[in-house]
Amino acid sequence: MSLQEPPPPDLRGLTPLFLTIHILGGHIGLPLLVATFLFSKTVKRHATIINFCVIWILYSIIYCLLLYGGTALQKDPPHALCLTQAAMNYGAPPMAVVAGLAVVLQIWSTFVEPWKEARLVNIPRWVKLFAIIAPPYLVFIGFSLTAGYYGYKNPQWVQVKNGLYCGLRYGRFEMLAVPIFCGVLVLSIIGFEVATIIRYFRGRRLIKKVFPLVEPKQPSLSPWCRAAFFLVYAALALGVCIMDLRQDASVFGYMIQAALPLAAFLIFGTQKDVVLSFMFWNHNHKWTPGEPTIRVSATPAMFRTASLTSNTTIDSTTPIATHPSSMLSHPDGSMV
Repeated sequence: MSLQEPPPPDLRGLTPLFLTIHILGGHIGLPLLVATFLFSKTVKRHATIINFCVIWILYSIIYCLLLYGGTALQKDPPHALCLTQAAMNYGAPPMAVVAGLAVVLQIWSTFVEPWKEARLVNIPRWVKLFAIIAPPYLVFIGFSLTAGYYGYKNPQWVQVKNGLYCGLRYGRFEMLAVPIFCGVLVLSIIGFEVATIIRYFRGRRLIKKVFPLVEPKQPSLSPWCRAAFFLVYAALALGVCIMDLRQDASVFGYMIQAALPLAAFLIFGTQKDVVLSFMFWNHNHKWTPGEPTIRVSATPAMFRTASLTSNTTIDSTTPIATHPSSMLSHPDGSMV
């Protein structure tokens, strides 16, 4: 026995807003950000970050397939195109949350065990890259093929659900499997993010305990604003999953769904080095990360280095947090 989804709202009148949000985040902002990560000499990011941005670009393109063709295509799309988009629509959200979990795991592992990379030195680079990059795409293929199979066997299920994109109107798969899978992973993302924040404060307390004469800088508000935004972003994504489970056809949920690529761009595109790289007209603004060090102020000649991990490594893998070791400096603000 199959489940039937209640009729979704007709959002055809919101097409300009829906498409504009997707274009700003997934068609302009994120491609520009990925190009910056790949080609800039001063802005480098870990492969998980770049892959995360690429996946949100694909997510945005998938949801806009019908919108590219104008009003006529939205009203009566070819069945093959509608089936293709419907299948990919059920693979895109799981793909995105798996990529998000990979980013948060990378951040968390950097704080918990930053020296672990030495254990992986003998593993071929392509194997490590495959393990980092491939899981979201494998999940996407699995969910898309399953949804495509249901749609192929039941062509009457494939419809333009809300005037914006195609989907399946019946079946337990699209009504339960996708939101449950995404909800569980979003909860995991929130859990690891909270664990990372807790680890950060424990690291600061440990440094103060081991080096009681250290004079730490006050932490910058910028990474914490991004961390808070990331948590809000994850919570909103979880809310959309819950709305899908409850079959609560809300316009707000669809707009949140459309704004996720834009949120990803704002999180990763507002770091200082990225912003300065966009200021190509002013060559005086350059940002060069250095090795975090500290000075014990009791004796001028006595210096200690608190190099828990390289600042460059932290910045390339933790775009929403700053390691506590990078908050330490001379009393006058200079670095050793």
